[in-house]
Amino acid sequence: MNQQTIQSKQSQRPIVVTAGSTYLDIDAYACAVALAELWRLKGCPAIAYSAATANYSVCASLTEDHSLLRIWPSDIDRKEARYIIVDVSDPDYIKDAVPLDQVVRVYDHHVGFESYWNDRIGEAAHIEFIGAAATLIYREWKNEGLQGQMKSSTARLLVAAILDNTLNLTSSNTTPEDEVAFRELCQIGGIDETWRAAYFEEIQKSVELDLQNALMGDLKSLRDTAILPPRMAQLCVWDAQGILGYLPEIRRWFEGGEGWMINIISLKESCSYFVCYDAYHQKEIERVFDVRFRDGVAVSAVPYLRKQMIKKAYFDH
Repeated sequence: MNQQTIQSKQSQRPIVVTAGSTYLDIDAYACAVALAELWRLKGCPAIAYSAATANYSVCASLTEDHSLLRIWPSDIDRKEARYIIVDVSDPDYIKDAVPLDQVVRVYDHHVGFESYWNDRIGEAAHIEFIGAAATLIYREWKNEGLQGQMKSSTARLLVAAILDNTLNLTSSNTTPEDEVAFRELCQIGGIDETWRAAYFEEIQKSVELDLQNALMGDLKSLRDTAILPPRMAQLCVWDAQGILGYLPEIRRWFEGGEGWMINIISLKESCSYFVCYDAYHQKEIERVFDVRFRDGVAVSAVPYLRKQMIKKAYFDH
């Protein structure tokens, strides 16, 4: 078999675009759907797949027209598949769901594992501190010159991912590329201010209807937790005031395990509420983030995303 035939066979091996095995937010969902769509336009069999539990940011109105598969398709051999990982690059969050030696590309906006993937797949590793992984995926569409063929529903998914990951374009991690991607995707998706307001309203209602599952669905375990507690949940809502009224009940949900905190982002107030009742971690958070706790709650003058808090605590501090 000559080299050309080998390359042809490899190019027809199916692409599976997925994220980690424990977590699926709107950024991961949107990236998987959009990138699988792009590869199909390029003539390669590709699917978006994840068996992970979706968190509150994956709104029903955004996903009803899409086919991110939740059950592995019977016509795809796991051993033959090539995997593209989106919105995650920590191998510990991937290895249980994906054979690492079959990963051919990685797209992530969480830094820290660049060397690991550069050693494995070289320039196919796209890991950089940017507002949303969705922006990296849109970059791929533009590189291929195919953005004019993107489905409007896919564009809306990517817009939601950018809004969610940049706190409505207000967070300090928002880059000019995020802003350009947002504007261009709004045109493709037919999005205006009314749509954005409806999106944030749907998120708020979804969280308030099932607050416990919203929190547990966005709970991450942290390593090297000298500053932040080992369990950290996050909520990003329009108005946090209603959520704060449930703190006694929320505290009962979390007690009995490892140390924990919640980062409640309030877009209306443009701030973050840090909820933590552990005295040691309160002092560390106060020291690093220049806040003061009172009755288990500290208010940050600026809104923080969890990934920003982790970066500040462990990489920038």
